[in-house]
Amino acid sequence: MPTDGANSLKWTKIIVRVLLVLFAGLMIYQVGHAALTGGVNAYGPGDSPHSLVCAPPPNIADVEGNYIEDPRRRKAVTAKEPVNAPYPPQQDDNPYPVKQGVEFYDTTVRICKDDSGLGIQLLYQSSRFATPLVLLAALFLLDRLIGDARRRSGFDAAVVRRLRFLGVFLGAGTLTTSIFTTLVETGLAVSMVASPIRNVWEMALSGWVFPWEFLIAGLGLVVMAKVVRVGAHMREELEGTV
Repeated sequence: MPTDGANSLKWTKIIVRVLLVLFAGLMIYQVGHAALTGGVNAYGPGDSPHSLVCAPPPNIADVEGNYIEDPRRRKAVTAKEPVNAPYPPQQDDNPYPVKQGVEFYDTTVRICKDDSGLGIQLLYQSSRFATPLVLLAALFLLDRLIGDARRRSGFDAAVVRRLRFLGVFLGAGTLTTSIFTTLVETGLAVSMVASPIRNVWEMALSGWVFPWEFLIAGLGLVVMAKVVRVGAHMREELEGTV
């Protein structure tokens, strides 16, 4: 017979299970599409497919030979299309030198090149999916945690351990993947720029998206696990006294 605690967690488990299935389905589709198509993820002028590898561009002032330092490049940039042009600018429109085949997309928000090479695509796609895969695993662990809490008491030692592990996994996992993604994007950006880049590590640090929300959530779960463990210990002492 289900306990009151199990009944109270029934709808929570259903919601988490639905989110897990939807998220897993989306991830399977995106990873499968990237694997089956060789990383084809965008279409350029003429609807030709591209296996684009993209990264945030360095700051203009950090790249030698930028249009601020080079009068000839400055004239080319100011004389050509406006910044809201529908397609990426031509090679002589770029604000600083980039290697052949590399273009600016979305008005210099990202630089991209068409590269279907296995190694580059594996590196790029792994950086894209690293954090979502950690979140998918965290949802799976949460589903397992709720299942254990329904079968046992919420104060059970195994439930407390799972809760603590989920918090550590969420915080440490997203922190690790954010660092990995930043390093990959920085390396790709450096490989696509034709001139030397000043202060590469400063560029990486400024482009690092720190996962504050996931670290706070993970820390909250760890603290909650400690609170539940203290409550379980007090409950055991009370039962022993009675």
